[in-house]
Amino acid sequence: MKLGYWLYLSPVLFFSQTSLAKMSDSEIQIREVIEQFRTSIIKKDKEAFKSLFFSDTVPFIAVFSDDMLASKRLEKPNYPAAVNLGKFGPPENLISDDKDQEEKMWNIKVQTDGHLASVHFDYSDHESGKKRAFGTESWSMVKVDANWKITAVSFTVTELNIKDKEQ
Repeated sequence: MKLGYWLYLSPVLFFSQTSLAKMSDSEIQIREVIEQFRTSIIKKDKEAFKSLFFSDTVPFIAVFSDDMLASKRLEKPNYPAAVNLGKFGPPENLISDDKDQEEKMWNIKVQTDGHLASVHFDYSDHESGKKRAFGTESWSMVKVDANWKITAVSFTVTELNIKDKEQ
Protein backbone atom coordinates (compact mmCIF):
# COMPACT_ATOMS: atom_id res chain seq x y z
CA MET A 1 0.00 0.00 0.00
CA LYS A 2 2.80 2.45 0.85
CA LEU A 3 4.54 1.88 -2.49
CA GLY A 4 1.29 2.63 -4.36
CA TYR A 5 0.83 5.81 -2.32
CA TRP A 6 4.32 7.08 -3.22
CA LEU A 7 3.89 6.14 -6.88
CA TYR A 8 0.75 8.28 -6.92
CA LEU A 9 2.20 11.13 -4.84
CA SER A 10 5.53 11.48 -6.71
CA PRO A 11 4.08 12.89 -9.97
CA VAL A 12 1.75 15.19 -8.00
CA LEU A 13 4.70 16.62 -6.05
CA PHE A 14 6.79 16.97 -9.20
CA PHE A 15 4.12 18.90 -11.09
CA SER A 16 3.30 21.12 -8.10
CA GLN A 17 7.01 21.98 -7.71
CA THR A 18 7.21 22.81 -11.43
CA SER A 19 4.21 25.15 -11.06
CA LEU A 20 5.72 26.82 -8.01
CA ALA A 21 8.97 27.42 -9.91
CA LYS A 22 7.04 29.21 -12.67
CA MET A 23 5.16 31.30 -10.12
CA SER A 24 8.44 32.24 -8.48
CA ASP A 25 9.88 33.32 -11.84
CA SER A 26 6.81 35.49 -12.45
CA GLU A 27 7.05 37.05 -9.02
CA ILE A 28 10.75 37.81 -9.58
CA GLN A 29 9.90 39.49 -12.91
CA ILE A 30 7.07 41.50 -11.29
CA ARG A 31 9.35 42.64 -8.48
CA GLU A 32 11.81 43.81 -11.16
CA VAL A 33 9.01 45.94 -12.65
CA ILE A 34 8.34 47.39 -9.19
CA GLU A 35 12.02 48.33 -8.88
CA GLN A 36 12.06 49.83 -12.38
CA PHE A 37 8.97 51.87 -11.46
CA ARG A 38 10.71 53.16 -8.33
CA THR A 39 14.06 53.96 -9.95
CA SER A 40 12.60 55.56 -13.08
CA ILE A 41 10.83 58.10 -10.85
CA ILE A 42 14.08 58.93 -9.03
CA LYS A 43 16.05 59.16 -12.29
CA LYS A 44 13.25 61.09 -14.07
CA ASP A 45 13.44 58.47 -16.82
CA LYS A 46 10.08 59.01 -18.48
CA GLU A 47 10.75 56.51 -21.28
CA ALA A 48 11.56 53.72 -18.81
CA PHE A 49 8.48 54.64 -16.75
CA LYS A 50 6.25 54.68 -19.84
CA SER A 51 7.49 51.23 -20.88
CA LEU A 52 6.07 49.68 -17.69
CA PHE A 53 2.46 50.36 -18.67
CA PHE A 54 0.11 48.51 -20.99
CA SER A 55 -1.04 51.76 -22.61
CA ASP A 56 -1.00 55.54 -22.30
CA THR A 57 -4.55 55.45 -20.94
CA VAL A 58 -3.99 53.30 -17.85
CA PRO A 59 -6.31 54.43 -15.04
CA PHE A 60 -4.48 55.97 -12.07
CA ILE A 61 -7.19 56.19 -9.41
CA ALA A 62 -6.39 58.21 -6.28
CA VAL A 63 -8.79 57.68 -3.36
CA PHE A 64 -8.41 60.32 -0.66
CA SER A 65 -8.40 59.43 3.03
CA ASP A 66 -11.25 60.66 5.23
CA ASP A 67 -8.93 63.05 7.09
CA MET A 68 -7.49 64.51 3.92
CA LEU A 69 -10.91 64.80 2.32
CA ALA A 70 -12.36 66.61 5.37
CA SER A 71 -9.45 69.07 5.29
CA LYS A 72 -9.74 69.70 1.53
CA ARG A 73 -13.52 70.14 1.74
CA LEU A 74 -13.11 72.95 4.27
CA GLU A 75 -11.66 75.00 1.41
CA LYS A 76 -13.56 73.41 -1.46
CA PRO A 77 -16.85 71.70 -0.42
CA ASN A 78 -17.11 69.71 -3.67
CA TYR A 79 -13.59 68.30 -3.49
CA PRO A 80 -13.83 64.78 -5.03
CA ALA A 81 -13.37 61.66 -2.90
CA ALA A 82 -11.44 60.04 -5.76
CA VAL A 83 -9.93 61.13 -9.05
CA ASN A 84 -8.50 59.37 -12.10
CA LEU A 85 -5.12 61.03 -12.60
CA GLY A 86 -4.94 59.16 -15.91
CA LYS A 87 -7.33 61.74 -17.39
CA PHE A 88 -4.48 64.27 -17.24
CA GLY A 89 -2.40 62.34 -19.75
CA PRO A 90 -0.09 59.34 -19.96
CA PRO A 91 1.56 57.97 -16.79
CA GLU A 92 4.96 59.52 -17.52
CA ASN A 93 3.36 62.96 -17.02
CA LEU A 94 3.34 62.16 -13.29
CA ILE A 95 7.13 62.48 -13.20
CA SER A 96 8.21 66.03 -12.41
CA ASP A 97 10.81 67.67 -14.62
CA ASP A 98 12.04 70.05 -11.94
CA LYS A 99 11.49 68.44 -8.50
CA ASP A 100 13.27 65.45 -6.99
CA GLN A 101 10.73 62.68 -6.44
CA GLU A 102 10.81 59.26 -4.84
CA GLU A 103 8.19 56.65 -4.03
CA LYS A 104 9.20 54.34 -1.19
CA MET A 105 7.44 50.96 -1.08
CA TRP A 106 7.21 48.22 1.53
CA ASN A 107 4.98 45.27 2.58
CA ILE A 108 4.89 44.24 -1.09
CA LYS A 109 2.51 41.37 -1.86
CA VAL A 110 2.32 39.75 -5.29
CA GLN A 111 -0.34 37.30 -6.45
CA THR A 112 -0.03 35.78 -9.89
CA ASP A 113 -0.90 32.79 -12.01
CA GLY A 114 1.89 33.61 -14.47
CA HIS A 115 -0.40 35.58 -16.79
CA LEU A 116 -2.32 37.97 -14.54
CA ALA A 117 -1.05 39.58 -11.36
CA SER A 118 -2.11 41.86 -8.59
CA VAL A 119 0.41 43.79 -6.53
CA HIS A 120 -0.36 45.51 -3.27
CA PHE A 121 1.97 47.55 -1.06
CA ASP A 122 2.30 50.47 1.33
CA TYR A 123 4.00 53.57 -0.03
CA SER A 124 5.12 57.07 0.78
CA ASP A 125 5.77 59.86 -1.71
CA HIS A 126 8.73 62.15 -1.17
CA GLU A 127 9.51 65.43 -2.89
CA SER A 128 12.93 67.05 -2.49
CA GLY A 129 13.66 64.60 0.33
CA LYS A 130 10.51 65.38 2.33
CA LYS A 131 7.60 63.00 2.80
CA ARG A 132 4.46 64.58 1.39
CA ALA A 133 1.92 61.74 1.25
CA PHE A 134 1.40 58.08 2.07
CA GLY A 135 -1.09 55.27 1.66
CA THR A 136 -1.57 51.86 0.08
CA GLU A 137 -1.27 51.09 -3.61
CA SER A 138 -2.60 48.35 -5.82
CA TRP A 139 -1.64 47.41 -9.38
CA SER A 140 -3.27 45.10 -11.89
CA MET A 141 -0.79 43.57 -14.31
CA VAL A 142 -0.77 41.31 -17.36
CA LYS A 143 2.04 39.42 -19.01
CA VAL A 144 2.37 40.44 -22.67
CA ASP A 145 4.76 38.10 -24.47
CA ALA A 146 7.65 38.00 -21.98
CA ASN A 147 6.97 41.38 -20.31
CA TRP A 148 4.80 42.31 -17.34
CA LYS A 149 2.75 45.47 -17.91
CA ILE A 150 0.73 47.58 -15.46
CA THR A 151 -2.91 47.86 -16.59
CA ALA A 152 -4.35 49.82 -13.65
CA VAL A 153 -3.14 51.66 -10.56
CA SER A 154 -5.31 52.45 -7.54
CA PHE A 155 -4.04 54.06 -4.38
CA THR A 156 -5.16 55.78 -1.22
CA VAL A 157 -3.72 59.17 -0.39
CA THR A 158 -3.18 60.94 2.90
CA GLU A 159 -1.30 64.18 2.43
CA LEU A 160 0.82 65.49 5.25
CA ASN A 161 0.02 69.03 6.28
CA ILE A 162 2.76 71.66 6.13
CA LYS A 163 3.72 71.23 9.81
CA ASP A 164 4.10 67.47 9.33
CA LYS A 165 6.17 67.95 6.13
CA GLU A 166 8.74 70.05 7.99
CA GLN A 167 9.45 67.27 10.50
